[in-house]
Amino acid sequence: MNSELTDKNTEISELTLEDFARLFGTTIDDIPDDCRELIAKTDFRYKKLISDKRKKIILRILKTIDSDSLSVVGAHRMPAWEKGWSENLQNFVDSNFDLNELIPKFVKRNEVIRLNSNYVLPTNKNFETCFVEVLRTYIFRKYFSDAPAVYEFGCGTGLNLVNLAKLFQEKKLYGLDWSTASRDIVNKIAITQKMNLTGILFDMYSPDYQLDIDKGSAVFTIGAMEQLGKNFESFLQFLLEKRPSICINIETIHELYDQSVLFDYVAAKYLERRGYLQGYLTRLRQLEVEGKVEMIKIQRTFGSLYHDGYSYIVWKSKA
Repeated sequence: MNSELTDKNTEISELTLEDFARLFGTTIDDIPDDCRELIAKTDFRYKKLISDKRKKIILRILKTIDSDSLSVVGAHRMPAWEKGWSENLQNFVDSNFDLNELIPKFVKRNEVIRLNSNYVLPTNKNFETCFVEVLRTYIFRKYFSDAPAVYEFGCGTGLNLVNLAKLFQEKKLYGLDWSTASRDIVNKIAITQKMNLTGILFDMYSPDYQLDIDKGSAVFTIGAMEQLGKNFESFLQFLLEKRPSICINIETIHELYDQSVLFDYVAAKYLERRGYLQGYLTRLRQLEVEGKVEMIKIQRTFGSLYHDGYSYIVWKSKA
């Protein structure tokens, strides 16, 4: 834990089942048993950063936004993603296929978290990863139970698909990514872990309409559409034409930030500086008015240091 931010006099709080239900925008009764088990066995304690410590974090974020250290998303970043996923693939193989090697390198451990409109410092160095596991499990259980197949676009290391395969062993699962290393990771997982996974090359900037989406199937993204920035229309049109039974996007959503509040303002500015997803929710709402889609759920949950990367939108095409 960062000693500069630790204050022994600050009260320690802990996320409860009630907190998770509120953060997911649902009721306690709607939380499945496997989520409850994850919550019960995981350290979700944290300290809220206040006064000078909060100011120090905001200053750190603003300096990062103003620095030259941040890359901007776009198709030009493809080689960087290939390099990153190749490293995960090599580590996965070298470790004798340890699933922990699938955690992306950009997921920071022992870092400040955005939670309940506050910056907090968890006691668990893997707080973010553990929270996402609960979130994924909830969403997968709630929305994918009836789908015969599920497609993850921008699947990266395949970690989300591993979680999904453990929940639904009978489903056909597909991991799609523009990186050959990502495809190879998914296919390597399928062989070594005996999971019903298939890795496929797919570029969301230039969708391949030859790809068939099985009838009644579900589609999801997690932190993938953020890389499209404002250039999401081609992929959206692909989804509208393929008509999966349900689409879920767990992403940073620019429209959900209240920029009259400093806490959200700095997150929005970071998103804009990186060129992350912008205008997507507005476009879906427009399509809803036109009668082309049905919006099922829009929910903020929590975030890492710079922004809320785990808000989610649930929607589907209308006949």
